[in-house]
Amino acid sequence: MLLSRPTTTAVLTERQMRSYRTCWLAADHPELAAPPRPTGAYVPELAALIDNDHRLTDGARRCARKLAEYVYSRDRDRRAAKITVSWLIKALRKSRRTVQRYLRQLERTGYIEVAVIHSGIRMCAGLVIALCSSLIPRHGWPEKLIKSDAPKPSQNNSSRYRTRIIPRSLWAARCTLPIQKAWDSLMQPLLPFPTTA
Repeated sequence: MLLSRPTTTAVLTERQMRSYRTCWLAADHPELAAPPRPTGAYVPELAALIDNDHRLTDGARRCARKLAEYVYSRDRDRRAAKITVSWLIKALRKSRRTVQRYLRQLERTGYIEVAVIHSGIRMCAGLVIALCSSLIPRHGWPEKLIKSDAPKPSQNNSSRYRTRIIPRSLWAARCTLPIQKAWDSLMQPLLPFPTTA
């Protein structure tokens, strides 16, 4: 047995009545999340080019600012730092694929250079991201505030972590090599079945 749908006028009347009953009420806003704890970190000066570039999404701009903050606190002289995609996922609160898309946008438009840290233990131990000159203003970043005679980071157990830095283009070719070999082996012609006499 089929049920008849309510007519349009009845639906509109019901909507109108619901609107009349609730239009004067204040909007129900959800509770705000707790503010982040103050760390004293800040984003260094960046070129206005990144905000005026229409090739970038807002998420890629935010990712560039987060990278600049990280690089500035780690090694502002060389303008490069080792970082992992997992750290960026937590910092930006985005998915892995989204963060990878942001990094690819920034690399393709010439704001960063990416190299892969290859380790003997794991395939990829992280990334080395270098900021290009188009991201940094012409007057540069301010000098370090730490003393020049401060001790360098400890090199204890540094021999345990043997890593190599490989450019991303070579890394992509290296990753696709086993797939290409498997494809070539599948594409070889099959031998005919042996005939029995």
